[in-house]
Amino acid sequence: MAEKVRYYLEQSIPELEDLKRKGLFDKHEITMIMRRRTDFEHRIQGRGSKPRDFLKYVEFEGNLEKLRKKRYNRLNKVGLVETKPSISDWAGVRRIMFVFDRATRRYPGDTELWSHYLQFAKENGAIKVIYKVYSRLLQLQPRNVDAWLSAAKYEFEENANAKGARVLFQRGLRLNPESLELWLSYAQFELTYISKLLARRKVLGLITEKQQQEALESEQDKLAKSITESALGDDNDDFNADKIELPTAAEMKDELNHLPEADMNMLGNPETNPALKGDVALTIFDLCVPSILKTIPEYSTVINPQDKVFEIVERFLSLIDKFEDLNRDYLMLHVLNYVQKENPQDLRTLFIDITLPIRNVSRTSENLAEALQLSVNKFIAYKLKLKDASERTTLTNMFINKLNNQFLANTDNENEKVDALLKAIITKCRNV
Repeated sequence: MAEKVRYYLEQSIPELEDLKRKGLFDKHEITMIMRRRTDFEHRIQGRGSKPRDFLKYVEFEGNLEKLRKKRYNRLNKVGLVETKPSISDWAGVRRIMFVFDRATRRYPGDTELWSHYLQFAKENGAIKVIYKVYSRLLQLQPRNVDAWLSAAKYEFEENANAKGARVLFQRGLRLNPESLELWLSYAQFELTYISKLLARRKVLGLITEKQQQEALESEQDKLAKSITESALGDDNDDFNADKIELPTAAEMKDELNHLPEADMNMLGNPETNPALKGDVALTIFDLCVPSILKTIPEYSTVINPQDKVFEIVERFLSLIDKFEDLNRDYLMLHVLNYVQKENPQDLRTLFIDITLPIRNVSRTSENLAEALQLSVNKFIAYKLKLKDASERTTLTNMFINKLNNQFLANTDNENEKVDALLKAIITKCRNV
């Protein structure tokens, strides 16, 4: 052990000599640094070492690096330090990385060490190290769902690599088919990708051929009209008013920085291309339900498969609620059709169908009255079909609670007409 400690300490001698040469630390401080490092090295090399010993070592090295930067900046302002890059400029970060690497190799199952390692690498922009750490982590902990989510999120949000993120999600699901969070995150990724892709197409003007033709003809008509008026001696104000103001290069670049890389030669639009409507996310839903149900023991008394199905359905519906720029009705109807096929008599299926028209409607929505009417009509039709009195009562209470919570809770009497309408609807539902 003493030989290993001596070896690791000797590796830091060039760095310490450079710090002393630059005047950032004096001889006494260098001696104290070596003593502290010696103590930490003996501690982490011993049999009784624990993960927190590595974290304390990292904390010491991090504070030392902060002090070095602070002194460097102060002396640099008055021109008393050599600005030419040297070993001490990067040795601190490299040493911390090395300590983390040794820690994760000794304690590969400690998630806290991996988390701190990744966080430090991201803060310092060490892309190669980040990929290396994720690769090792996923190999050593393939059942760690949080690791797969973190890797996919980094790939998509930081590197704008949708293909890489998709591969990570698919690999993670093959190893963790029972993870609802992983399925939901994969569906959210696909919906987010479509939303940003459509936004990018809109920014770049990649509309359908029909829309392009209509826009071109409209502009040609305006131009011809303006030229005619100008030839007749009219002012040029109307002609100038019809000019199209294109965004500047800076504005366009700023807009595109928030969007992922994508194949802009992609043909079609949401009406003709199912992928742009969200069918990939719907396929994920179709695969999610049976995959999770397979992992439930056949005679389990803890998890009810039917309850699990409705939990999955509600989570997917809540996810779809977040994407206002997509055709949410199309996506939700697919989910509704699934439960209607698999559990047609369940009150929860009826409730989902009843409340679907008002799911994304508020008190101030323009289509409030229309949505409420459709929802109430569905409720009345279902209630009249139910033969069991207790089921009718349960369905009524479910619908009334939904109306109260969504439209009447915390309203502060903003609109008395809406309140009166909702109360009348609730009374009607009770008396049907």
